[in-house]
Amino acid sequence: MSPGNRVRAIVVAAALVAAGIVVGVVYATRQDPPQPKAQCPDGAKPLVVPGTSTADVAAVRAAFDRPPRERAQTLELLAQRAPKDPVVQFNYATALFCAGFVADADQAYRSAKKIGRDTFYEVQADVILHPQFFKGGYPPFESTSTDPLLVRGAMLQRQGHQHSAERAFARAAQLHPDDDEAQVAAAVGRFDMDDLSASFSRLGPLVLRFPHSQSVRFHLGLLLAWTGQRDKAITEFRLARAIAPKTALGKNAATFLGGLVPSGTNNTPK
Repeated sequence: MSPGNRVRAIVVAAALVAAGIVVGVVYATRQDPPQPKAQCPDGAKPLVVPGTSTADVAAVRAAFDRPPRERAQTLELLAQRAPKDPVVQFNYATALFCAGFVADADQAYRSAKKIGRDTFYEVQADVILHPQFFKGGYPPFESTSTDPLLVRGAMLQRQGHQHSAERAFARAAQLHPDDDEAQVAAAVGRFDMDDLSASFSRLGPLVLRFPHSQSVRFHLGLLLAWTGQRDKAITEFRLARAIAPKTALGKNAATFLGGLVPSGTNNTPK
């Protein structure tokens, strides 16, 4: 198994995996063949997330009962009538991809990411647009803290409300400027696959501010693993485990290391 595939495999095993359709979008140009080939296996299903505001679930489901080309045409009309509906826009993008219109699907997923802001559709569109990264959504902030803002932010993040979680985390960081977990949460809440520096630029400097923080080391390792940076992730997870091996984060770090480090490799902290 290649290093990149090993990173993805262990993230699957050790992190919460967001449910839904994951389609690897490949970039294409306008020189595509005149008759695009279907990209999805038979039986492709729409992604309908409970709780998302929409009046078109039935129409979206009905469209997916059609053959790929007819499905895309039907959803194109629906997308024109409901330009602000993330359920419609995301599934229109999927229909385009499945019908073979990969370049158009790329643009449609970008539109769905914007329209679906602060919903699971934004996160999932971002994942599809970046197939080189882990496909299980965004990296979660992991903590045993009882701080109400951190607890609420973690809950919002699990529900796909990344920006609402970011605001809760940022507020906690503002109220507790010397708390390492609050600062880490604020950094993790900024994660965006289109702009990795949003999180890394905040998380990296925390290593200097809190050199003995297990949360800093663990979450830095998590984001590195999430974005395919295996060797750097191993270093951070080893440091996180060494700080306190019996804590929840210490055990989680060990789990990641068990999958990231090849069998037979010395796993002792360095």
